[in-house]
Amino acid sequence: METEGFPSVIINTQIKQTYRADVTGPVSLFLNLRGSSKCSVEGRKVTVPPDHYFISNRFQSYTLEIESAQPVETFNIHLGEAFSEGVFSALLTPADVILNDGLQQKAVTLAFHNQLYRKDEAFHRIVYEIKKSQTPAYFDKLLFEEKMTSLVVYLLQQHRDLLKRIAQMPAVKASTRLELYKRLSHSLDWLHAQDGSYIDLDALASTACLSKYHFLRLFKQTYGLSPYQYWQNLRLEKAEKLLRTTDLAIREIADFLGFDNAASFSRLFRQRRRLYPSQFREVAN
Repeated sequence: METEGFPSVIINTQIKQTYRADVTGPVSLFLNLRGSSKCSVEGRKVTVPPDHYFISNRFQSYTLEIESAQPVETFNIHLGEAFSEGVFSALLTPADVILNDGLQQKAVTLAFHNQLYRKDEAFHRIVYEIKKSQTPAYFDKLLFEEKMTSLVVYLLQQHRDLLKRIAQMPAVKASTRLELYKRLSHSLDWLHAQDGSYIDLDALASTACLSKYHFLRLFKQTYGLSPYQYWQNLRLEKAEKLLRTTDLAIREIADFLGFDNAASFSRLFRQRRRLYPSQFREVAN
């Protein structure tokens, strides 16, 4: 360790069961390359699926749980305290102030929203490059820190985009907008954790502690889709993954995702993807 405080650590392992309770760490990203885990922060438990990641902040206690019949491959990233503060300082401090301060940097911390974040192509690329910088025989510190810096830059941009979305919410007070966004994000996290079962609007709205009519309006204003449209898109994304990565029959995928039958699933898939599921599988493979 070159500095005081928590160092940058990546936990990339395969495990079927673990329980790490009330751990206070640095800014941490919980993600899985295969399988799902559960993460709890401030009394809120979230299922972390393979296509999302979850963030906890410095000084927050988290609990990590894994219980699976098949091994779950984690790739949890803990940003070193001195490292994250230094990168945030470099990104958020004006150039003239940096020149005046010289080597003396002011510590800058940033609190991210505790929620699920979708892994986009840029995130996948950064994680791949971070993983590639490490081998059993050699650790390339320069490459590792460069790629970790790229990750922090990415997170900062995502945070700025999220703040813009919150600012556009229909409320006068900033504190009210923030609270509404937190409630909606709870409902979104809950939605992503569901299997193919039917989603009830009352149950979904209750996760946000809002009436279903207020919930409907705010959800569409915030995410640009109705809850039903968002759920349909989510099911189709899961269908694409199952078609690419498994040999499940079309009717089995339809049943798993909660469609009435294979015909209704195939019809919707054709409408949205311009290919029938069987055709998509042929092209994808």
